[in-house]
Amino acid sequence: MSSDQSDEWVFRIGHIFEAVERIQDYIRGMTFQQFCDDPRTVQAVLHNFLIIGEATRHIPATVQTRHPTVPWKEMRDMRNILAHEYDRIDLQIIWDTAQRDIPKLPSLLQEVLAQASE
Repeated sequence: MSSDQSDEWVFRIGHIFEAVERIQDYIRGMTFQQFCDDPRTVQAVLHNFLIIGEATRHIPATVQTRHPTVPWKEMRDMRNILAHEYDRIDLQIIWDTAQRDIPKLPSLLQEVLAQASE
């Protein structure tokens, strides 16, 4: 395994996997309206987006550069909006991201881990 700064970043990838799984579990079978009407689910999903963005901040730049198909910047940017500009949160964007982009992350991150172990 390569040692980009330290191997701690591999654990951060694991945190992203866990957060992705939680988001998918929380919204499974829901419509957008049901999501909006369920503040607990909204808060749980937002929290896991924060985890994804925070974990991303700890992935070395060298790793991120080698894997440009992973939306590193977008994950960080979403975290920053959720943490610092919470009054700008658009639930439609959160929902669309959870439906469209979150399901793609596991396979992208598997590639990152596979190359790290070479």
